[in-house]
Amino acid sequence: MNLARSTLVVCLAATMVGAGCSDGGGGAATQAADSGTSSGDAASSIDSSMSTGPDTDAFPPPLSDAAGGPEVGSVDSPSEASSPDTRAFLGCPYPSGNVWQTDISSAPLATNSARMIQATITGGDTGGFNVWIPDNESINAADSSTPLVTVVGSVSWHTPYSPVPWEPSFYIEPASDGHSMVLQEQSCQYFEAYHTRFSGGELHEYNGGHLDLTKPFTRPANGGMSSASGIPIGLLAVRPEELSAGTIAHALGWGAVAHSVAQDSCVSPAGVANCTDGLVYNGPSSDAPYAMPYGSHVRLQASFDDATFPREAKIVAEALKHYGAYLYDTGCCDEIPFVNDQNGAPTWTSADGRAVGTISIKNFDVVQAP
Repeated sequence: MNLARSTLVVCLAATMVGAGCSDGGGGAATQAADSGTSSGDAASSIDSSMSTGPDTDAFPPPLSDAAGGPEVGSVDSPSEASSPDTRAFLGCPYPSGNVWQTDISSAPLATNSARMIQATITGGDTGGFNVWIPDNESINAADSSTPLVTVVGSVSWHTPYSPVPWEPSFYIEPASDGHSMVLQEQSCQYFEAYHTRFSGGELHEYNGGHLDLTKPFTRPANGGMSSASGIPIGLLAVRPEELSAGTIAHALGWGAVAHSVAQDSCVSPAGVANCTDGLVYNGPSSDAPYAMPYGSHVRLQASFDDATFPREAKIVAEALKHYGAYLYDTGCCDEIPFVNDQNGAPTWTSADGRAVGTISIKNFDVVQAP
């Protein structure tokens, strides 16, 4: 059973039109080898190795206009969220702590927030949000009857987490990153991997990780999972039941423009080490000390006017004001992942895309790391 069969990707940076647009995880360059470890035990942190590889996905065609004009409607305050579907991750909890579901609308700014935003802009992020819909990601649902399959590492310098619950029918992202996502719904164990391939009864992964959703968040020692930072894409994604309910009650994901952020540095919830794409910062040397670390938590400024946004675009904008987005990887453009699940597909139109196109990274602040 597939919980999701497609991903919406919100790509910032109008200057990147015509470039490849990845949904995160691969990065834009292959890095030098590093070591990784795995554990068979359920862990309170993300067990993973680092994500690297070419970022070559092409832009899908833009959305066509939905019938009728933009629907402007009220959006529930995140504090009013009470539905299990919108407060939980597909029936499982988000890991406890202040990482995923803490309202950061009043959180203090990080030191040098303004300089970090400026460094991101001078590093190449100068556009606004653009929306494309690739038919990419799917979260596969596993249960106690799903076989545990030993993972074969694709390279010698990464050791993906193993074993993983897996069926031959499970979905693998067809784009170049080859992400796979599996949720064991009964035990609430979550698995994500990069460059996944299932062939001849063998499951191969370039790297991959595991997260016990029932345990408190602990910052992982290393990055990697299906994203370079080690922050799982699936937990950051916007889901259809959230848009239906009018509330997104968790932090979103942000895949920055390649070369616009720090080459090597990371902050929680990204891994402590081996947690970036390793791409050289492209901005001026004077801004390099302020290049944004992977794992940074950005928040849309409360003063940003989304009053006339269509309903779904406003839901996303309000989530960015209340829960923000984590810098989890880089690619062609600044991305926010959406994902389908058993509740259907997110409703998103060209009017929504045009509305979020008025947002750019200059409209954000950086808050203190959790």
